[in-house]
Amino acid sequence: MSSFRRIVAELDALQAEVDALKRLQAETAEELDALMPAILDRAFKGEL
Repeated sequence: MSSFRRIVAELDALQAEVDALKRLQAETAEELDALMPAILDRAFKGEL
């Protein structure tokens, strides 16, 4: 395999990892958004 092809393959693998991390971050942000009202409710009730 030429150096160029190895570099392209490595960049493709890195891009796949970046895409997976972006999806995970989006899912985590959605979960946090869903939990925030409950957390704020407890905080204002003095339950935290």
